Amino acid sequence: MGEGTERLEAELKAIYPDARIGRVDRDTMRHLRDFERVLGGFRNGEIDILVGTQMIAKGHDFPRVTLVGVIGADAPLSLPDFRAAERTFQLLTQVAGRSGRGDQPGEVVIQSYFPDHYTFQLAVTQRFADFYARESRYRKAMFYPPFTVLAGVLVTDRDPSRAATLRSRTGEFLSR
Repeated sequence: MGEGTERLEAELKAIYPDARIGRVDRDTMRHLRDFERVLGGFRNGEIDILVGTQMIAKGHDFPRVTLVGVIGADAPLSLPDFRAAERTFQLLTQVAGRSGRGDQPGEVVIQSYFPDHYTFQLAVTQRFADFYARESRYRKAMFYPPFTVLAGVLVTDRDPSRAATLRSRTGEFLSR
C-alpha cells in the first residue's frame, strides 16, 4: 500500500483513529487552494497531525507544533549530488525550527539508517560553523564548488544523430 506520505498517513490513522490527519504532497496538492486549506486547517486546530513532504518544512509558522518527525532523512545522501549533505543539513535545521515555537517546548525525531553521519550529528546540535568547515574541506578535496565551476549542458534534437553531433561539437568547444 502506498509509499511515503500516503503510507505514513494510513499508519497514523490506524494508531490514532480519532485524530484528524492532513496530508501535503504532490498527490494531494493540485491547486494553491488545497495547500491553503490544509495548512489553514492545521494552523486553526482543525487538523491534529500534518503529514507531508519537505514542502511543509519551509517558511511556515505553526505555533502549536510540539513534535516533528523526519522519516527517511538519509535518503537524499544516497543521491549522486555533491550538495546532498548540505541540503539534508539545511532541511533538518529548518524542520527543527517548526517545533516548539509557541509556549510549549518542541521535540524533533529523525529516522536514519546512518545516525552517525556528520550531517545528522551536526544538524541535531545546530553546529553550523562545524558543518561548513567539514563540508568545505570535502568540497575542496573533491574539487567541487565553490572551489570550481560546474555547468550542465543538455542537448536534445528529434534526430538522435544530429543531437550526437551537436553534443560532440559542444564538448570539443568546452574542452578548449
